Amino acid sequence: MTYHIYCDESRQSKDRYMILGGIIIPLSNIEIFNNTMKQYRTEQKMFAELKWSKVSNQKLLEYKRFIDYFFALNNTDKLHFHCIIIDNHQVNHKKFNKGDKEIGFYKFYYQLLLHGFGKRYCREGENDRFVVYLDYRTTSYSLNKLKIILNRGMIKKCSINTFPFVSIEPRDSRKSELLQINDIILGAIGFQKNGYDLLANAKKAKKELATYIAEQAGLPDLKKNSPWGQDRFTLWNFKLQK
Repeated sequence: MTYHIYCDESRQSKDRYMILGGIIIPLSNIEIFNNTMKQYRTEQKMFAELKWSKVSNQKLLEYKRFIDYFFALNNTDKLHFHCIIIDNHQVNHKKFNKGDKEIGFYKFYYQLLLHGFGKRYCREGENDRFVVYLDYRTTSYSLNKLKIILNRGMIKKCSINTFPFVSIEPRDSRKSELLQINDIILGAIGFQKNGYDLLANAKKAKKELATYIAEQAGLPDLKKNSPWGQDRFTLWNFKLQK
């Protein structure tokens, strides 16, 4: 089976907790997704780029309907969501990454892609393939190098030597509705995990939408690890080496 994985990050530098996450969808389900999004946009008259930063009281209902459409697909296994949460206060680039923040950043992407997707969806003896799209960002780091390291990791950690990660390339979120969904979910997780929902001046619409996402995912909040055995929508608070 061929899967497409769409990944993005939230709260990378200015906040304590950074979130890396992605949506995985079998290639055979992309047409279903596209038709669903077309229905949503026509029904709600939401034709612009959808982003967490755009969530407002005036558009709260439309964003809630967007989440309804996402979970209709998620609950029927048309697509899944997985993320890792990193405590930036515990990151030691000097000790582990030769002082290079970009190396450290893509090491976290390695953890997400290997454990969140590779080990979870690549079946031994099958010819499963992953095509990965990362939201575009300016970097000198080689995505081809990340692909090579991931495939080596699949051999070492999973005894799978079929080189399932076939490509990793940047994608503009303005042209990808799957990255737009990802942006909203990651934004909600970062909003709660970093305590913005507890501030006196917290935007009501964002508080309500983050709570709504947690409810739809069957979680008490978007801060703690998702329960063991939950496979459709997972949160993993990553423990770093000391």
